[in-house]
Amino acid sequence: MSARASAVKLTKSTKVFMQSWDRVKSYWSDGRQREFEKDYIEALPDDVSAAIRVIEEIDKILTRARRDCEE
Repeated sequence: MSARASAVKLTKSTKVFMQSWDRVKSYWSDGRQREFEKDYIEALPDDVSAAIRVIEEIDKILTRARRDCEE
C-alpha cells in the first residue's frame, strides 16, 4: 500500500470511528464517558491530521527517492 493510500484509508477510518463514537455516546453518557472522550477522543482529529501531514511528506520523499534511483 502506498503512503498516499494509507493517508486516505486513515481519513476514512477516522470518519467511520467518529460516527461510531457518536452512536456509542447515545448509550454511554456518564462521567467516565466524558473523561474518556476528553482524554482520548477529542484530540483524535488533530492527531490524525498531523499524522496525515507526515504521511504526505513521507510520500513526497519516497517519490523523490524512486525518481532519483531510476535516473
